[in-house]
Amino acid sequence: MNARPLVIPATAQQAARWHALRSARDRSVYHITWRLGCAGRVDFDALAAAWQTVTDRHDSLRARFVAHDGELDMVIQPAVDVTARLVEPDVPDVGQAAQEFLRLAVELHTQEFHLDAGPLARLALVRIGAREELILTVHHIIVDGWGTTVLLNDLSAAYASLVRGEKPVFSSDAVTFHGYAEKLRSEEARGRWRRSLDHWRTALDGAVLTTVAHDREPRRPTAVGDPGRTVQYRFTSQADSGRAALARELGATPFSVMLAAWQIVLARGGERELTVGVITMNRSTRSEQALVGFVSNSCLVRATVDDQASIREVATAARDATWNLLAHQGVPFPVVHAALPEETRSRLTNIKLTLNYLGPIGRDLTLGDIGLTMLQGPNRAARADMTVAYWDGDDGTLAEIEYNTEVYEEETVVRMMRDMDDVLVMAAADVDRPVGGVRVLTRSVPAAR
Repeated sequence: MNARPLVIPATAQQAARWHALRSARDRSVYHITWRLGCAGRVDFDALAAAWQTVTDRHDSLRARFVAHDGELDMVIQPAVDVTARLVEPDVPDVGQAAQEFLRLAVELHTQEFHLDAGPLARLALVRIGAREELILTVHHIIVDGWGTTVLLNDLSAAYASLVRGEKPVFSSDAVTFHGYAEKLRSEEARGRWRRSLDHWRTALDGAVLTTVAHDREPRRPTAVGDPGRTVQYRFTSQADSGRAALARELGATPFSVMLAAWQIVLARGGERELTVGVITMNRSTRSEQALVGFVSNSCLVRATVDDQASIREVATAARDATWNLLAHQGVPFPVVHAALPEETRSRLTNIKLTLNYLGPIGRDLTLGDIGLTMLQGPNRAARADMTVAYWDGDDGTLAEIEYNTEVYEEETVVRMMRDMDDVLVMAAADVDRPVGGVRVLTRSVPAAR
């Protein structure tokens, strides 16, 4: 007898993604694509078998979504046949290879996923002459950035076994997403979120979202799925050193120092009262850290930055705010948002600026014994005005900023990152310097409703 699909209620985060997609101007906005340069030649047959192996291993990769009576269910199939795709375009001019790799990455990234049918993840190997790239695309409704790292690690391990002619064997069973979803339902039913909801109601009372001043007026109100691009920025070694030194001095995480630098830039750009978004890993246990699934959460951070305050004081406040939000990160933002008073909720519907620390995801990436290099993403849609994602690479801190091209020029985004870099360098030189003495080129404003 064939096993039957497992049907469970979608999590609040998944339901929010599903509803957002219904009005998104570009549905690829919630596609996560990792474009990975390969340092050696990939055995495609082993790659395809490894892809099937990880799909069999992780239940979220076998999921689809069905809506009925206003509710959303996650349907996990007991088995799904998948295949990797080999793309070998004819490119006579070697000088055009880079352009063709990017064109194909965009094409693969924007190919639509059908949430009610699945599968919601795909893998392609693009081969042009002696160069190869892996293009891994997953829908955010099933996997977040951290989960994609776990997925890639398992793919690498399976590939390594298969090229040796061995059956892939993992050191532990996979953590199931349906088990995680059940834990969330249990926590909500037992009232475990009540204290955190009270915290967020108080913390966000009167909050107004902050954004960077637009370069031009949009033809229509900005929305999820507007045209977008990404640009990469590598922080200077002096900025990295300044961030690390200030974090050590204050007993803070490097993330909270990066947040403080951003807050100083935005405050000096015009807005003293700030509300920006941050993405939290939201994986406090070992099992959650081993899960391929959508676990990350959005939180809002408020700050008041006065000219008289020192860089040290702003960083200390950011440190305390970070520890505070981590204590309450477990409640999904859609649940927090729904619990807010109507007037507050209307002001906080679409977060405009978000900071996302991705950890060491760009370091030591491999497919078996083949080194992988993370390349610039092929995003062509924006989730917000700007989303700043950064990670610890082999050569320092690298950021990739997704921005709305209807309202910003790339120069504006790069200018903001340089301002952040400058603040981190200043922190190393004089941590007690008043914020009012910091000069920036970025301009900030309250976000329109």
